[in-house]
Amino acid sequence: MSRSDPPPTLAALRRDIDLLNAEILALLQRRAGAVMEVSRVKREQGLEGHDPGREEEMLHALLAEASGPFGPDEIKEVFQAIFRASLDLQERLVTPEPSEVTHGEQA
Repeated sequence: MSRSDPPPTLAALRRDIDLLNAEILALLQRRAGAVMEVSRVKREQGLEGHDPGREEEMLHALLAEASGPFGPDEIKEVFQAIFRASLDLQERLVTPEPSEVTHGEQA
């Protein structure tokens, strides 16, 4: 932005945030797809679903790369939430919903 350019408006800044939110959402959904595939491979290989060591490795690498307005505490909090949601997704894939169990027992 040059000195003669007007400052961005609140509406324009919010549009930028909306676009970034859409990109983050798309990336989260892609990540969830990868998590589902990892879960499938682990089941086929008889491996444990949760790997706390892998989480720590990923978190350590992310924190080492973190630079910008969000500090290590915020980055850690965000990615721990993503890891929890991913673990929940993996568990849902291997544990049938109660309605599925009940439906199967009634048949």
